[in-house]
Amino acid sequence: MTMPNLRQVADSVWRLSLHMPWSELGSVHCYLFADGPVVDLIDCGLKTPESLAQVRAAVRELGGREARIGRLVVTHIHPDHYGGAGELVGEDGAELYLHRLEVPMVLVRYREVGGLLHEVLEYLVVHGVPEAEAEAMKETSLGLRQFVSPAEPTLQLDGEEQVLMGGRRLRVLWTPGHSPGHICLYDADSGILFSGDHLLPDESPNIGLHPQSTPDPLDDYLRGLRAMVDLGPRLILPSHGEPFTDARPRVRQLAAHHRRRKEQICAIAADGRSGWEVALEVWGRRDLHSMRLALQEGLAHLQSLAHEGRLDKVVDSGRVRWRRPA
Repeated sequence: MTMPNLRQVADSVWRLSLHMPWSELGSVHCYLFADGPVVDLIDCGLKTPESLAQVRAAVRELGGREARIGRLVVTHIHPDHYGGAGELVGEDGAELYLHRLEVPMVLVRYREVGGLLHEVLEYLVVHGVPEAEAEAMKETSLGLRQFVSPAEPTLQLDGEEQVLMGGRRLRVLWTPGHSPGHICLYDADSGILFSGDHLLPDESPNIGLHPQSTPDPLDDYLRGLRAMVDLGPRLILPSHGEPFTDARPRVRQLAAHHRRRKEQICAIAADGRSGWEVALEVWGRRDLHSMRLALQEGLAHLQSLAHEGRLDKVVDSGRVRWRRPA
């Protein structure tokens, strides 16, 4: 291999690690499946000249000078996974597969953002963010649009599809939580799980309640983790971090982390708090984008506690507060 960031991780499966300029995670992994001159991909990195050039170079290295991209299956539409899709569909002829719950988010996040900005502002204020901070906070993700070239999917996925990638037949698993239409892909013949951002070896993905999330994202996420254990994969290939071989200890760690966080938040909110007050107490003051993520994460835990009946979610004068049941 002439590309140092291209590494074979299984028979006919290669991992391409692409740089993420703003993230402490450092890189995102895409997975390539070679079958003669047609190369299929899971995820595609950002829309930057460097990232797109590396994807195309990897395709040629694996499939030859005349190689082309076949299927591009995107785990979710966050920029590091979906950003280059428009270029690879429009210029390279890739067939884009995307879960149907991700599709409507493309329009409001990357094309016509005005409506979403208004919705986010209302959501921030409802959950206790002071209006001046909310005005600034609503726009903290706009800069990421420069790294995304949107594309319409060739096929919208629901989950449970069997998709042929190279010579492998992968089952699509709907795993909401980090994003409402997040998917993992599983090769039952070899026991390989492509886990996206759902199951990472070193990080806990942001699980947030926000205007585009599922109504109970934390419990959705935890159910998906238990499903990973039930599969019993022999090799887990994540979007960030190194491969690992046993889902059970990592799932136990993540589940324990969220249990501890729920206990902490339940105690904080017992006498009545807004989501913003909870986020400030748990995570402290940080930059506005990090605080928005902290608010979303706190709200996901609060929502889960409300589902369990451990907190009441009280609406009064257009504001939401959480408190211990009377």
